[in-house]
Amino acid sequence: MLQKKIPDYYVTKDNIIFFLIFVFLYSLLFVNIFTPFQGAWYNILHYSRTQLFTDTLIITSGGTIVLLISRMIMYYMHKRKPLNQMQYWFWHILEVFCIAFLYALIVHFATKDTREFSEIFARAVIFVPTILIIPVIITLLYFSTREKDEKISVLESQQTESNTSNNSNESFENQVVKSNNIQEKDFSFPDDFSGDDMVLDNHLTSVAKPASVSDRQESPTENTALSKIINFFDDKDELQLSLRLDHIYYIESAENYVHINYKNKESIERFTLRSSLKKQQEKLEKYGFIRCHRSYLVNFANILLLRKDKDGPYLDFGESGLKQIPISKTYLDAVTAYFIQNSDES
Repeated sequence: MLQKKIPDYYVTKDNIIFFLIFVFLYSLLFVNIFTPFQGAWYNILHYSRTQLFTDTLIITSGGTIVLLISRMIMYYMHKRKPLNQMQYWFWHILEVFCIAFLYALIVHFATKDTREFSEIFARAVIFVPTILIIPVIITLLYFSTREKDEKISVLESQQTESNTSNNSNESFENQVVKSNNIQEKDFSFPDDFSGDDMVLDNHLTSVAKPASVSDRQESPTENTALSKIINFFDDKDELQLSLRLDHIYYIESAENYVHINYKNKESIERFTLRSSLKKQQEKLEKYGFIRCHRSYLVNFANILLLRKDKDGPYLDFGESGLKQIPISKTYLDAVTAYFIQNSDES
């Protein structure tokens, strides 16, 4: 259990910001409202209410800054190598000691507290987790609930798209059935027709009847295209989508998800998958996908042009339903070199 990786939503930027704001407000109110903590945190015999609130604000702000620095480090470490449950909770313990140490320094030297530094620090080690445990649990429960709601929303969206596609297919099948009925009616003959007429009837029926899938022989080009099927797996390694390579345009990152933009018949559609763009890049680079931006991975084969203007460089697919994909400075040299290399090869 402790070796299990923590969910990505624990350490997303939005959730970290929400956590810090909530902890700051909760701690500020908690320390000022509950009397037992006032006696434990301060030597308040000579304090006015204003002084008490001012010092509490300073200390709470200092603790929030410690958490901000800590969570920034956690965010980048998790991106490099995901943390497990044991590492995550051990990180919380280190945060408690850092906040307690900062509090002891401020109280001992800034507020002229007469107690020994070790005594102040020891009390802080006890009371800091008492204050933090409630906002930590509340935020984690909130993040978990919101994550489940997002998954449900994605599944409902995909179900709606699937139902729309099925309705379209059913409508097409009905049209085919209706067309076949019309053909049978048009090419029916009276019972008194001769044998020669029956031969003609068979000939017309064979012309009108479309070839079955088994009767058709695919061309080498079709076989090559169909053989390049890309399978997309989510972060649990479960297959969610399969697409022909030439139908994929680009993949866009969205926090814990990626949006796969692809062609379906004559329209552009988007499929949302729980995965990281880095994971998709590692799998798709061998198929000619290039990273042009921290948020975009594009299929080079479908790019129409690369252009630089006053707003910066971008890639264009030449499709009305697709937006232009920006190229960031980090990836500009690599993308340009890729274009030059492939144009030379051609």
